[in-house]
Amino acid sequence: MSQRPSFYGLYATREKHPTYRVDLTELFSAGLTRKGHRIDWHMQAIDRSPTETVSLASGGKVFVGRAFGGASLWRKVFNQLAGLRHDFRLYRLAQREDYDFVQVRDKTFAALVGLLAARSRGIPFFYWMSFPYPEADRFRANDPEMNISLTLRSFYRLRGAWTAWLLYRVILPRASHVFVQSDRMKDDVARRGVVPEQMTAVPMGINLEQVGATNGEEATTPTLVYVGSLVRLRRIDFLLHMLKRVHEQVPEAELLLVGDGPARDMAFLKSETQRLGLTSKVRYTGFVPMSEAWTYIQHATVCLSPLRPNPILDAGTPTKVIEYMAFNRVVVANRHPDQSKLLEESGAGYAVEYESDAFAQAVIELLRDPESARRMGARGREYVRRHRSYAALTDALEARYLELLGREQSLPLAEATR
Repeated sequence: MSQRPSFYGLYATREKHPTYRVDLTELFSAGLTRKGHRIDWHMQAIDRSPTETVSLASGGKVFVGRAFGGASLWRKVFNQLAGLRHDFRLYRLAQREDYDFVQVRDKTFAALVGLLAARSRGIPFFYWMSFPYPEADRFRANDPEMNISLTLRSFYRLRGAWTAWLLYRVILPRASHVFVQSDRMKDDVARRGVVPEQMTAVPMGINLEQVGATNGEEATTPTLVYVGSLVRLRRIDFLLHMLKRVHEQVPEAELLLVGDGPARDMAFLKSETQRLGLTSKVRYTGFVPMSEAWTYIQHATVCLSPLRPNPILDAGTPTKVIEYMAFNRVVVANRHPDQSKLLEESGAGYAVEYESDAFAQAVIELLRDPESARRMGARGREYVRRHRSYAALTDALEARYLELLGREQSLPLAEATR
């Protein structure tokens, strides 16, 4: 039997060490390394720490950059300078081992260093774009609702322009391949001049083994469940107005808000609840562990995912709908590139306009026909297993790396996520 092909990569990422970001831990630390591949990480420490090298059980290493503790302005400046120095270190690190590729995630200057290091070694350079940071800076600079100083707006504007030029004019056109988070992001980057065939969309997913069984019984009272942040910018009062409309035809329906927010934001939500006469029909859990949040999902009648339209967030792949579907719950969400794709392809719910009346109409329809709602919800987990479980995503990502490295041909990763 021939030996299975493997690869060895150096991966620099914006996330700090130790990281608990699920797509990094599931796709790489718990995914590709279990398949016999090896990844060395380049990160800055999350808290006060010297420069050090940490050995991993998988055989890889983490090259940890120095960080200073504290939250003062000077500490932040020192951390930025230390991070810059660690980015320069990436060039030297790339020469020390027999890496098959260098990959950088969401760091423009480190990407420039990584690109030069890969070129000097004659190996591929990959860029991983999980969020459009240059566009986010420009959005902050021009958003009148953000309460920031003119100086900070100017800083965001300048940084956005500089990083956009470096990313779209220098780094991405010279990268061997670009990984993005969604089909929408792929289209956005293609409009910047990057060839679509040189990009692969790798969406967020879920670990179905952690989710476990889905045999929770629905609550006896029609219960609408939202799980997520309750910060005011999310406009969760939208759901209160939706519930008011639902009560006109299904007065026994209740809304369960699983999550928390700053004290002022929570006070606003609760005052709106009282003003609308919904105090007895809305429950707030406060912060709960994810395992407890999943228990609430299991008992939901309908799960809700309002995502305020935003040109930056439209490029993301929110995990909320995936979590709901993993528990075979029917979903009502607003139209958003990824949310719409999930619900339209799976048939596990409705994607409607971002309007309280549109949400209410969809919820009323599902509450009036519970058998149909259960049939729709039952389609979710199998769709997630085939297209958005980290097991499926890891298999497809491994195949793409092997293809890019000339080790093995594969179908495009997009085939696995359709």
